Amino acid sequence: MLSRHAISVTAVSVLLGSLACGSGGDTAPGTFNVDFPTPAAAIATSTIQVFAYPTTIFEGGAAGSCQSIIEQRRTGTLSSTPTASSASETPCGLLKGSGQIALPFGNYAFLAVGQQTENGASSDLLLGCAEQTISNSNTVVVIPLSLANEMVSVPTTHCGTLSQSCSSGGSC
Repeated sequence: MLSRHAISVTAVSVLLGSLACGSGGDTAPGTFNVDFPTPAAAIATSTIQVFAYPTTIFEGGAAGSCQSIIEQRRTGTLSSTPTASSASETPCGLLKGSGQIALPFGNYAFLAVGQQTENGASSDLLLGCAEQTISNSNTVVVIPLSLANEMVSVPTTHCGTLSQSCSSGGSC
């Protein structure tokens, strides 16, 4: 559950397309919204990357996709290849509208991974997943993030918002 201080960042502009009947990939614009649990979590995140997996490859189909993906990511056993993925972007870059991913219409589980880099090593800080059917009339995906596991914590910050942190270079 998101706290009352949760912030939403329009994270990735999406090019959605239809591959039905070999149409050559007509596209329709869309967006992802990545919901950080707190401003401090957004500020502590070094990079965000979004992966789109077809729901048909997971046991239980769409109903179990997110649960399966999150558990496999946590245990290091996620071996399925995503249909598409975004580049790794900073939360500040995403706030400015950076990033994109191209997808054909269909049913997907969208995995968002927020990593934190400390002493040159990256590790998962935040994970989120949303199952969504992408169609010409359904092009917005909201991915709520939460701590990747019970062993990670979000450091305190003097910045009140992600925007404030971005504009100050993190030295609020």
